[in-house]
Amino acid sequence: MSFFVPILKQRGYLDKIHLTLCIVGSRQLDEFIQFDYSQNGWHIFAPNLTIYGFDADSEACDRRNQELANQPINWEEKHIPLAVWNQTGKATLYITKHPGCCSLYPPNTAVVDRFHEYSERHKLIDTIEVETTTLDEYFKDKNDNIDFLQLDVQGGELNVLQGATQLLKQQVLAIEAEVNFIELYQNQPFFSDVDTFLRKQEFTLFDFGKRWYAQRQDVPMHSRQHIGQLAWTDAFYFRDLVRLDQNLRLKTPQNILKSACIADLLNFYDYALEAFGYLTLKYGEDPQYHLIDCIIEALEQNPSATQYGIDSIPLVAKLKKLAHP
Repeated sequence: MSFFVPILKQRGYLDKIHLTLCIVGSRQLDEFIQFDYSQNGWHIFAPNLTIYGFDADSEACDRRNQELANQPINWEEKHIPLAVWNQTGKATLYITKHPGCCSLYPPNTAVVDRFHEYSERHKLIDTIEVETTTLDEYFKDKNDNIDFLQLDVQGGELNVLQGATQLLKQQVLAIEAEVNFIELYQNQPFFSDVDTFLRKQEFTLFDFGKRWYAQRQDVPMHSRQHIGQLAWTDAFYFRDLVRLDQNLRLKTPQNILKSACIADLLNFYDYALEAFGYLTLKYGEDPQYHLIDCIIEALEQNPSATQYGIDSIPLVAKLKKLAHP
């Protein structure tokens, strides 16, 4: 649940910004329905919201596009039946028993067969040839700036990022990427590979999402400290536009506002507050970025913030002095 964004929306501070999301691996599965970004808080930016979804499953894309056509939505959203990779052309898609485990990497039976649940979910049942593209290629002639990138492509996240170097350099403010710690697919990249790549692009790792563990076949026991072998999670990265020595070209007040809003929607309230405060202190002479009243109102409406003591937050005290010299 967002903290500051509803107040900004109510007071008109979001009217002049447009947010664009790109979801690679946008097939909707019942167990992970929270990845329906149009309904997971992001719709507050409508009508200034655009969502691009990519998935190799053309039927899933058609189904989602039809659902959208039958809904009274007030944002732009479309799902494109292409496999996003680090090159354009053709590739083999490995179809697994569980549709959410299909990948352009083949399942690694030597590993998955050792773990309960994964052995069945990753069982190979077919292969098909699919058309691939890169994000740089797809968006090269489009006017959209991709602000938030979400990746869930079963081991191929690094490949997608390698095909999006121009977007990463020029546009993207935040990334949520599934990362792996077990080689569920043959020769797939690991979290360390994704992390090294993104750090070189001046992205900062903020946190992991829910951790998913693999438990060994025929061994129904584990300790309280370690419930299995860490398999995968989602990693959240931001361009830290508040950091003074990085991202100078992208450090515009509009990008800082967008980044703070994204952080708020992803429940990074501390960074959102820091960024909103930085924006106000540095660019507050422009009424569009003078957010003191919004920040105070949002904090006063939150029981945890009032219990902590709003005036005891040094940044808030600094902002109040600015508002009332």
